[in-house]
Amino acid sequence: MTILGRVLAYRRPLQAAVASVGLFAAAPASISFLLATLVVSVLWHGPPGGHRLVATCCAWRATDLPRGPLLPLLGSALLVRRPVEAIWTTTAAGLVLGPLEAVVGSRRLIALGVLGHALPPILVDLCWLVTGQAGQGLDGLDVGTSAVVVAAAAALAVTTSSLPVAAVLVAGLTVDIAAAPDLATTEHLIAVVVGVGFAMAFSRERRGATAPSDSTPVDATPVELTAAAARFRGSPPWSPSSPGWPSWVDAKSGPPVSAGPAVPPGRHFGRRRPAARSARPAPWG
Repeated sequence: MTILGRVLAYRRPLQAAVASVGLFAAAPASISFLLATLVVSVLWHGPPGGHRLVATCCAWRATDLPRGPLLPLLGSALLVRRPVEAIWTTTAAGLVLGPLEAVVGSRRLIALGVLGHALPPILVDLCWLVTGQAGQGLDGLDVGTSAVVVAAAAALAVTTSSLPVAAVLVAGLTVDIAAAPDLATTEHLIAVVVGVGFAMAFSRERRGATAPSDSTPVDATPVELTAAAARFRGSPPWSPSSPGWPSWVDAKSGPPVSAGPAVPPGRHFGRRRPAARSARPAPWG
């Protein structure tokens, strides 16, 4: 395996899904997010009518928080104002959002994107507004896809245990902090926390879904036993000391196979079992 193959090894689930069902079916949320971003950004730089529409639904400022409507906050994730941001978002969709969606699913990716984009600005804006520093950098537009991508990158690094993704994320945050720290830098750090927390919750949920159950009945059918064996976390051959070996499996005989439901006392194949005859003395005895 080449160095590039090792670096991009975290994309294998996405590549397998694309080969199986196609690109859009493998990452519908990521592609839809990218297309919506490009359309909104073109309208922002387009005719006055499109610009006013985007300004209404996607132009967010921290000073808008006390007014109540949060639609511009959510829509601000779809607005990029510079061509380099559009190129960066397109690259991130293929290297971060798509691979993460192939691992966690579209619904979880959407939930992470909404939480990773909305929570950091709300926390930062509240802190600055409460301290009376609303005029220091909060009057400008707070838009862009960076918070979504940063949260997704943090979740991807933890979920796939990818060292290259984690190294790129740490390097980018370091440059951001050292070069020009601002409110966006604080939002990115909060987005990292959101992404890591999401990945930890997902890993715990996945372990719970794949862990074998010790409550499998002893008279389980062969199909149930096969399904339980498929959930074993150890690699064959299994033994009582292997992880995931349930307590109801006998160490010597292996998983029991039931011959069917137990026959209730007094019945035999649907008929009443004849009672035992008492011994009678012979008449000539």
